[in-house]
Amino acid sequence: MSMRITTNMVMRNYNKNLSRTVGGLESARKQVQSGRRFSQSYEDPTAAAKGAVLDRRYARNGDYLGAVENTQKWQDTQESVLLELNEVVRNIDRDYSTTVMNDPEGKVGRDAYAANLRELQRSMINTLNVKYSDVFVMAGNDGLNAPFTFEDGVVKYRGLDVDDPANQEALDKMAKESSYIDLGFGLSFDDKGEVISSSAFDSALPGINIVGYGKTDGKYSNNLIVLAGQMAEVLEADEFDSEAYSELWEHFRERGETVSDQFAKLGAKTQLLEATKERLTKEKDNIYEQYKSTIGIEEEEAITNYSWAQYAYNVALKIGTSIIGPSLLDFMN
Repeated sequence: MSMRITTNMVMRNYNKNLSRTVGGLESARKQVQSGRRFSQSYEDPTAAAKGAVLDRRYARNGDYLGAVENTQKWQDTQESVLLELNEVVRNIDRDYSTTVMNDPEGKVGRDAYAANLRELQRSMINTLNVKYSDVFVMAGNDGLNAPFTFEDGVVKYRGLDVDDPANQEALDKMAKESSYIDLGFGLSFDDKGEVISSSAFDSALPGINIVGYGKTDGKYSNNLIVLAGQMAEVLEADEFDSEAYSELWEHFRERGETVSDQFAKLGAKTQLLEATKERLTKEKDNIYEQYKSTIGIEEEEAITNYSWAQYAYNVALKIGTSIIGPSLLDFMN
């Protein structure tokens, strides 16, 4: 007994195959656009689960890289401050020593030197109050306010006289302030809820650590800005005390070594940031390769699949025109 194949049976079969072909074309198109072997997790649950983990790792890596790059810019600003301050310190060390004491113009010459020292004082204040974006880079944990002020010969750090013994404890605390950033070192906390220093990057550089505070033997200020002003006062006096000036200049030279010390510390931080960026960049590439091998598809393969799907679709359309008979509308045309 033979089975009769009707036109409706042919059309149903054709429509089903055409739908499958269209679906294959759409799937191939998504492969080209997304670079993924599949678009729905149910198509490959295991690969999809691994891909989700890699997605999170990749996003977290990107956050760390962005934080490193931003921190490098922040630290570049700090380095610029140190460079300018170091230039001032070297200038005073070089040009305001025995040259001043032996100036042939006497009082007039010393007054000129004193005026220059006053300008250098203001220059140091302005340099230390520099911003990165809207934050003062040398203000410790109070970056929204200018850290240094200079009024009536008094230098203040965050409102505290740097030479007042009553402020010693508060200034000690400010000098030790930290500002930790999570750069992928495994951020962790101790029993007191404080960040373990080795697990994060400390971006803080309180300006008071650079220019100093307090006094030595209750006589000489440890602050470079104040010392420059005291040197100017000796020069402005009617009777020039060369011994007092020489002692101040020597003390200034000693305190100036602090700037070099901070340079060394900042240099170590710079190297750490560069090494961290290199590590994160390699990790980023590694995650991307894992991602490609897990759920990705090579561009050449995706394009080939799309070309074949497009070819199959075009063939299906041509077959359709041959099996669909002419209608009344065709004759009317």
